[in-house]
Amino acid sequence: MSTKGAAEDTDLLMVHADDLDPVLETSVAASEAEAEAEDPPLEDPEHLWDESREANDLDAQGWGVVAPEGPAGDELLGRIQRLIAHRRAQQNGREVLKYRVPPKQTAAEAMRWRKRVFAGPQSRHLELPRYLLILGDLDQVSAELQVVMGAQGYVGRLAFDRLEDYEAYVDKLLRWEKQPAPIDQARIIFHTVRDRTKATTVGHRALMEPGVALARTYKDQGEFPASTLIEVEHGYTPKPGPLIEEAVKTEPGVLFTISHGAGAPRRGWRSVAEQRVMQGGMSFGRSGGLLTGEALAGRPFMPGGVWFMLACFGAGTPAASKYAEWLRGLGEAGHFQGSPDAVLSSLATDGRPFTAAVPKAVLASPDGPLAFIGHVDLAWTYSFRELDDEEPVNRPNRFLDVFYGLLRHDRVGVAFRELLRHYGETNTELTTLIESRVDDPQRRGHLWMLRNDLAGYVLLGDPAAQLPIEPAPQTLGSMIDDPFAAVGFTPSVSPRQDLRAQQPVVDEPEQNIDPEVLERAIGLHLVGELGPAKIIDTCKLALTTREFERKVKRYKEAGRRALGLPPD
Repeated sequence: MSTKGAAEDTDLLMVHADDLDPVLETSVAASEAEAEAEDPPLEDPEHLWDESREANDLDAQGWGVVAPEGPAGDELLGRIQRLIAHRRAQQNGREVLKYRVPPKQTAAEAMRWRKRVFAGPQSRHLELPRYLLILGDLDQVSAELQVVMGAQGYVGRLAFDRLEDYEAYVDKLLRWEKQPAPIDQARIIFHTVRDRTKATTVGHRALMEPGVALARTYKDQGEFPASTLIEVEHGYTPKPGPLIEEAVKTEPGVLFTISHGAGAPRRGWRSVAEQRVMQGGMSFGRSGGLLTGEALAGRPFMPGGVWFMLACFGAGTPAASKYAEWLRGLGEAGHFQGSPDAVLSSLATDGRPFTAAVPKAVLASPDGPLAFIGHVDLAWTYSFRELDDEEPVNRPNRFLDVFYGLLRHDRVGVAFRELLRHYGETNTELTTLIESRVDDPQRRGHLWMLRNDLAGYVLLGDPAAQLPIEPAPQTLGSMIDDPFAAVGFTPSVSPRQDLRAQQPVVDEPEQNIDPEVLERAIGLHLVGELGPAKIIDTCKLALTTREFERKVKRYKEAGRRALGLPPD
């Protein structure tokens, strides 16, 4: 058993839905998770795709759909036909592959499905879609399948209670893709509900404060492409007003929040319907109440943006928790101050897992975000605050990597996978430790907690979506940035581009680079022979990876304009 004391404790981000007091008033010793860690961990999936190809290129990576079996899946596929046609055009007319799956797949069943159906013996792995959009709620297509497929691919989910909301989301996504905001950088908003509970205090001190400080440093160094960093404060008394005031602005951006999520009231949910309406709501404490899906439905909130909500059940609720046996074991051993049942009573009351009402509401709203990242199951402070050393180690960069990808215009699936990459590394480390039969139960317990906390994050929305911002406008004088300038090609200017041209432009510094060498390097990138870093090294370019990728993007855009093709 652990003897290191409070430094090893981990905290739960959940409150009772009635009085909004924390379900766990005290921390829990994460090292005591050794009993459950005896279960075989999820195996690491084999590589299915060509990692050397551009991750954001839909034509190179492919886009597909996973839907439930039967008439329900047929209906859902019909509701997103406009999106399917749009993505098919973006992958040069290649057919969008559609997969049908049974409900309630376990992790083991999902892995077998991946091997036997998705990547079966007759499949050519380079033709498999790496972007996968799951349709349907957690009781139709399991969360376990989403985790299994997301370990190497870019996977998101659309789940709504009303069929018309699927069409509303598609309309919103296509509208933003066809007419992005006339800005070349997006803002990022940080907000912690500082309700003076231990869990949110740890979240603010170990993740939010150091994360914002690092983001400002990276921005000053030119390595964090945000237009502005905004920290929303609510004063001494937590209330949602200041956050909403910032979130209703029309400019797309990224929102990151830390709060408790609503769990069961002390006397339990009165009905399944009540649980589905309120569970996972964003708590602002007794004074500020709950920010629920009902409150956000149809209202502007992060239009065209991405919301990353760190809270228990923020994205959804499972039928069974990975932490159930561990919590009961702690209670039986006298290492848990409180009732495990008080925590586990928040699981799906009818045994049917479900997506939370908050993301359903904002994703269906025409003035809501294009993607939502949150937690299915209990959310602990472990994913950003590892406790397997003598002192806790804070890991804010795990989350900043996701924000960086979103802000630099990566597709949301690519940016989100940065978080799952850490899950894969932890899973491998845990597997190695178990197979080595080293007698280190505390270390195994810590790794088990970290792996499961990271595995709880899911992406809701199309993984191919991007922040709807436009690249910086072209400037005169550089054949390298616009290779068609030499032949007198002049692109037509849309009213929105004209609006952007009125904004001040900061030119990139001139660089003494041989145009032929740069064009050869871009050619290597376009054919997918080498990764950007290897190309820069091989061609001896005095460019950062980010600068090189920007030039590739401009080269491709100019080429498409010259051929009369729509932008990628």
